[in-house]
Amino acid sequence: MDANENDIEEVLDKSKGLERSMASRHIQMYTVGATIGTGIFLASGNVINKAGPGGAVVAYIIGALIMYLMMSCLGELAVAMPVSGNVQAYATEFISPAMGFTAGFMKWISCAVTVTAQIVASSIIMKNIFPNINPIIWILLFTILLAVLNILPSGNFGETQFWFASIKVIAVILFVITGIGIITGIIGGKTIGFTNFISDGGAFPNGFNAILASMLSAIFAFGGSDLIATAAGESKNPEIEMPKAIRGFIILITLCYVTCIFLIGCVLPWRQANLAGSPFAYMFKSAGITSASLLVNIIVVTSALSSANSFLYASIRTLWSLAKHNQAPKILAKTNKKKVPIYALIISLSFASFAIISSFIAADTVYLFLISLLASIDIFIYTIDCICQMRFRKNFMLEGNKVEDLKYKTPFYPITPIVAIILYVVVIIAMIIDPTERMAIYTGVPTALILYIGYVLFSNKNKKRNIERAS
Repeated sequence: MDANENDIEEVLDKSKGLERSMASRHIQMYTVGATIGTGIFLASGNVINKAGPGGAVVAYIIGALIMYLMMSCLGELAVAMPVSGNVQAYATEFISPAMGFTAGFMKWISCAVTVTAQIVASSIIMKNIFPNINPIIWILLFTILLAVLNILPSGNFGETQFWFASIKVIAVILFVITGIGIITGIIGGKTIGFTNFISDGGAFPNGFNAILASMLSAIFAFGGSDLIATAAGESKNPEIEMPKAIRGFIILITLCYVTCIFLIGCVLPWRQANLAGSPFAYMFKSAGITSASLLVNIIVVTSALSSANSFLYASIRTLWSLAKHNQAPKILAKTNKKKVPIYALIISLSFASFAIISSFIAADTVYLFLISLLASIDIFIYTIDCICQMRFRKNFMLEGNKVEDLKYKTPFYPITPIVAIILYVVVIIAMIIDPTERMAIYTGVPTALILYIGYVLFSNKNKKRNIERAS
């Protein structure tokens, strides 16, 4: 066995202990459930309001490109090394334990806080449906629901998430049909065509800078795409299931997002789009179909909770993987009889307490800040994924292997990871320039540095202590 095969086996050995019972349809819809969430149903209104209809379409196309480049790199790693820890396990082996620790905890923070963001978004929508009920009640109920769903074994979880995500897909299909009907006048009796898309300042009323300012929301909308690698660790047959799931997901999610944003821009005047409610519901109201608003809001809540469910699953597995690699307390690697990391579940779900805190402030303001923070963490994680893929491929070829031996190959290598990293740098620069997004950098970068430096210092201290004991 060559050195590269040893690397792969070492990663796989450290990641044993979970039940492999998820099929490709579970994996694909699990990721769809994570990705199709409030980024399209709720935050898309804020993007259209900032960048205009044309600007929003461009922002989401760029977001789709960033997602595709990352998925192409991550796919090669996930098929060769199907582990639940993904970026944490890959960075540990192909960069350094310190970077694996940093990437793992940044990913865990991202997933755990995303659960909070989706719960906050759900409470915003529920306030529209039941204005007299305190949002804290919904937050507590949703937190309990997520805990129950994540105690299920992976096979049952996958089946539950499959049907959750299917509701979203059906809702999107119905929305597209309805949107086309409204534009053509088949629904509502009035043909509006592309008037809203090109009027009132045109498709790009606020210029190029507004598109840049909206990029983080667009990137956040595609956040969760990399969770497909998390499910690889519990896939029945990764070499067959994963390539199928990855290709299907990329096509489905890109068509879904770009089509929906275009239709919203055509039906809803961009000045009316905001974060106070779902643009999907507002679209029906503007077309005179007020009876559909309640149904849309219910679908949005279901969508947000499905996304929260996916991210909670990922945060649990990331924390479990950190413990398996001795980068977190060993108790977090323990599982119950159903092979569910129960202690990692408790710790990850405790982050939902941030949702309760945010309800005492301004929920919509907290939600927008979380979008910026999470998008900045996603960019960091995506960069690490691309670097790991390049190092993996280099090691793979140096050991005399052939590209044809890979079950899934990153297309246009090495152009794909290089272009991806360049795009990520451009996004970070845009965040620094934009004062409204700068705070995410001020929060994210110090967090990563503290984690990395802290691990190095702690690791060096332990090495020194061991040397002293040995002598």
